[in-house]
Amino acid sequence: MDDAVGKAGIEKELESYLHGSSGSQTMIVNNIGKIVKTTKTEKAGTGNNVVLSIDSDLQEYAYNLLERRITGIVLSKLTTSDSKGDRSNIRIPIKDVYYSLIGNSIVDITDLNGERANSYEKSMYKKIQSLKKDSIKTIRKNLTGSTKAYKDESEEKQNYADYVYKMLSRKKVLLTGSVDTKDKTYLRWKDEKIGLGEFLKYAINKEWIDISMLDLPSKYSDTEQIFDALVSYVEEQLQKDDEFDLTVCEQKIGTGELSGRSVCLLLYEQGVLNKKKDAGTYQSLKSGSLDAYSFIRQKLSKREITPAQLGLDPCSGSIVITDPDTGKVKAMVSYPGYDSNKLSNGIDNDYYRQLANSTATPLYNQVLNHRTAPGSTFKPLSAITALNEGTISTGTQIQCTGVFDKISPAAHCWIYPNGRHGYNNVAGALEVSCNCFFYEVGYDLGMTGASYSSKKGLEALKKYATKIGLNKKSGIELSEMAPHISDETSVRSAIGQGTNSFTPSQISNYVTTLSNKGTVYDLSILDKVTTSGGKTVKKYGVKKKSKLTLNDDSYWDAVWSGMRRVVSGKKGAVTSIFKGLNVKVAGKTGTAQEDKKRPNHALFISFGPYEDPEITVTAVIPYGYTSSNAAAAAKDLYKYYFANDKEKAKLRKDKKVISAAGSVSD
Repeated sequence: MDDAVGKAGIEKELESYLHGSSGSQTMIVNNIGKIVKTTKTEKAGTGNNVVLSIDSDLQEYAYNLLERRITGIVLSKLTTSDSKGDRSNIRIPIKDVYYSLIGNSIVDITDLNGERANSYEKSMYKKIQSLKKDSIKTIRKNLTGSTKAYKDESEEKQNYADYVYKMLSRKKVLLTGSVDTKDKTYLRWKDEKIGLGEFLKYAINKEWIDISMLDLPSKYSDTEQIFDALVSYVEEQLQKDDEFDLTVCEQKIGTGELSGRSVCLLLYEQGVLNKKKDAGTYQSLKSGSLDAYSFIRQKLSKREITPAQLGLDPCSGSIVITDPDTGKVKAMVSYPGYDSNKLSNGIDNDYYRQLANSTATPLYNQVLNHRTAPGSTFKPLSAITALNEGTISTGTQIQCTGVFDKISPAAHCWIYPNGRHGYNNVAGALEVSCNCFFYEVGYDLGMTGASYSSKKGLEALKKYATKIGLNKKSGIELSEMAPHISDETSVRSAIGQGTNSFTPSQISNYVTTLSNKGTVYDLSILDKVTTSGGKTVKKYGVKKKSKLTLNDDSYWDAVWSGMRRVVSGKKGAVTSIFKGLNVKVAGKTGTAQEDKKRPNHALFISFGPYEDPEITVTAVIPYGYTSSNAAAAAKDLYKYYFANDKEKAKLRKDKKVISAAGSVSD
């Protein structure tokens, strides 16, 4: 029971190699359990070593680079405005940052009044408790006296109402299982047409409230008496609910009653930042000569505060680098990570709680588990499908007018309404990432004579997605989410939307196949197992699965040419980003929309050198706004990988945050 065993990652998967043999002792004891004699002792055997294919220097550089890039995106989107802007330009209000310091437990408000709390922490405790008291009064007043509909209330009051509703449901005072979801009054509440107080009174009459949980004057209490008891119950529960403190802080930061400066000072008072080493900044912040917004920008720029700590969009990402000739993984970065030393040989409970509660999900492996639509990175596969099925040739010209109206509702190219791509062949369409070209591809794949069948088109796309390996897990020797090939609308699926959903590891496996013109590998991060003395016990070879052979090699050439033009052509989406790079690279940008209230995911697949690829680089930044941000990270990795040792050492020393790349649409 006290054995140390692998709980995650390679330590878990290869436990049998790493563990070694257990030792044992044979003992004679007397009738009260005292050891009289040890008759036999067998020493524990040392476990084997597992050697990975990972290049540790490349892995470390890629991790730091990704953090620098994501930090640059965050800085470019910070605003002092309370508004998050519209869909085309979502911003990060600074008040969200102030709250994230509390909500993500970077500063701990749970022990502000503890034995070790200093005077500033205790003053903050009093402040928060006073604001909490005011908030509870507001809730009582709103429940008992407001006739406003939920939608007409302030954002603060709406959030309080949501919290109370969820609390009553969680504590089973509100019997959600008994609620008639077709009831007109319930529907008015869900449609935000009545307030919470009105709904709860109605719920009492409908016996959706468990009155046994309430302190009633008598068992014959009327609706008003029950409602008063319910409101009192809410007050009592909120007063002792530490989680409600977080909601109060969030709302009062929003209203300005809890200042950003007061929250930022907790970073020093609780030792997150060093007060002595950073005395000048601390004093400036404390005196007010340095405002909290400028302070946050300063600390992000120095990476003394990181996107991982804030947990705001974007705060995560992944990079996978492979060898096209073997499928071996040279780097596999999931950001943010964590210090595994704090979770082995005894767990740091505070550290684990912070990891588990973080909105940046550091315990979640982005490479293996974050599934997303591939967006336009799927277009090379759509091109291969159409070329090999004979619905287009390498010279076929398809016109983009900005609108594809052969389906209803009509689909639009990303360039619409500000332009159109005109006529393009497959290489040109990949260069400009023309949606209309690939809408037509998805449509034509579904044609039988004059009749269109989305199902037929989807079957063709699935056939080649399977041939290229997108129907399976990547092969990496770790737990991984399964892929999903789209089963909805062949027109939109052809541009990587529909229900296509793949992890970065699976997308990396796909571009590895593109880069070697059809050899499908199972990716691997294992090299060998050796004894403690260095003798090889097991060697992990190449795991070749299949070969995608096309009817004409010119099809590969057309796809490669289009991908090369993405990073080097006159109309290439990221030509300006790759300008000056001393190695020729081919790639494809991609964006994927998951939530209309959040930024797009940013994706980029690539391989290089173009003539004879040595590596592939896949970069995915969830909610990273634009694929150019992922492409810029990939460009930096090519620069590092093909640099000499002196240049690499210089690049590793660079810790500066990198500005966000310019926006591209695809």
